[in-house]
Amino acid sequence: MKVYSIKDIIPEVKQFTQYYVGVFEDTPDPEIEWPHRHAFYSLVWFTKGSGINVIDFDEHEILPNRIFAINPKQVHNWNYSSDSCGYTLLIDEPFAKHLNIDFSFPFVDLQKDDLQFIEEIFKRMLSGKNQLTAIPYLFSLLNNSRASRINNTITKFKKLVSENLDKNLTIEQYAEKIGVTIEIFNQTCKAETGFTAKQLQLDVKITEAKRLLLYSSLNSSEIAFKLGFEDNSYFSRIFKKKTDFSPAEFREKYHKNEKKS
Repeated sequence: MKVYSIKDIIPEVKQFTQYYVGVFEDTPDPEIEWPHRHAFYSLVWFTKGSGINVIDFDEHEILPNRIFAINPKQVHNWNYSSDSCGYTLLIDEPFAKHLNIDFSFPFVDLQKDDLQFIEEIFKRMLSGKNQLTAIPYLFSLLNNSRASRINNTITKFKKLVSENLDKNLTIEQYAEKIGVTIEIFNQTCKAETGFTAKQLQLDVKITEAKRLLLYSSLNSSEIAFKLGFEDNSYFSRIFKKKTDFSPAEFREKYHKNEKKS
């Protein structure tokens, strides 16, 4: 599957641009493959419009005053109405890390009281004013909003699992990396999500397995090994329990849908 840089999406920017701010309806549609992955963070605020935004196989409705956040490596596709309007902010991954920016939400529904203030932030960024302070401030507002509040421990955990899929770390090792005891870590996961840390780890692995089944030539056994499952039969059993399809059935189903579309 293609992985695109900011310049691939916005050809007029410099080769190694750190970020891009634009008006959604004024940005030409890029000539790229769908679905795809980004090598950057993407924030899209729809002030008007409708449609469906698919992020890592989860469909989210496009609604006015909904802000979507897409992380690097996430599989992305969408279909939006011709009257869609809004703002776009793309941030290079190293620059986002430098600013300590992290997305802990797929989308945020903005409250009426916040609309004017957040639009003013975007307009300031578009005019070139205080961009380096406005960008992290914007994300601070979004991450702290009631609609997107997710425990920071959970966010760190999921990110670490994604970054260490091939290492098959234990829950104890993840707790150590995050800087909490295993007891507190398990309690936090259960309290914040209703799932154990082991279940959350498995969900991240299953999402990556879906990506590999659809966008790589690896067979089921190779994927099981790559993601640290004990053996292929265990991987296949867990995958079917989570998705209602065997790995082979899942791959065949989605490839058939691609041919029809």
